[in-house]
Amino acid sequence: MAQVPRKLVDQVIDQIEHLPTLPQVVANLLAMTESPNVDAAKLSNALDQSLAAKVLKVANSAYYGNGKVNSISQGIVVIGFDAVKEIILTTSLFHTFHDTHDIQSLQPFWRHSLECALIAKRLAWMYRYENQDEAYLAGLIHDIGKLVIQQFFPDAFKQIHKVMEEGIEKVDEEKAILGITHAEIGGKMAQHWNFPASLVDAVTHHHDQDWELNPRLGRILHYADLFVLGSIDFAHMLAALSQAGMSLPTSWDAADLQGVEEILRREIEKASSMFEISRT
Repeated sequence: MAQVPRKLVDQVIDQIEHLPTLPQVVANLLAMTESPNVDAAKLSNALDQSLAAKVLKVANSAYYGNGKVNSISQGIVVIGFDAVKEIILTTSLFHTFHDTHDIQSLQPFWRHSLECALIAKRLAWMYRYENQDEAYLAGLIHDIGKLVIQQFFPDAFKQIHKVMEEGIEKVDEEKAILGITHAEIGGKMAQHWNFPASLVDAVTHHHDQDWELNPRLGRILHYADLFVLGSIDFAHMLAALSQAGMSLPTSWDAADLQGVEEILRREIEKASSMFEISRT
């Protein structure tokens, strides 16, 4: 098994400081959507042409079932401020790594990231986590370290994915070859982007579950990832989260849970629409 010299890995970590930052428009627009004084007209004026076009496409998509939205402010009203924030974050992340090698082969990666983001946000809602946007962002970037591995270590990247076909756990192979996992690299990327320490912790440990700062966010991310991958079903996910000390609203009954499971299924459908729009 070929191993990348640790010195080279350290150089890559240093280079993270020189990787692209998320556009300033992201911070500005997200701050605006949090303001109690913002309205659809103000937000539509702040969107650049590309983001505005994507809002219109989403508002007219099959998921929202409208197809008659012809103004940005109307589109914002149709899909809501939360969906606008999702579009801003997702589009900005996709295009930050627009020049990554072999982008076509990584489309499943982007789709998984978006699905995980949407499910994490829903889990945050289910378990009354105080910051649903943080959960969405954690899901969106949790695997971003894979892109760093692919960009700087293409041979190791291919080797890691080859042994996955033999049933070897990916993170174990990453550790053996690189001396660092994609989760740890992702945590360093989140830190580079000045994301909250609790989000950095959640991303860094989304496989080993060794969270120190915010286990609630960590569990939301961990189980969203497993659920999207198909490694755990809805009932077993709820049981695992309950065993970990996370409680659903006491007023919910079996019918409520059935409805929530349907909501999660629709979030996966929503991801397909958003993915096609956000990546272009």
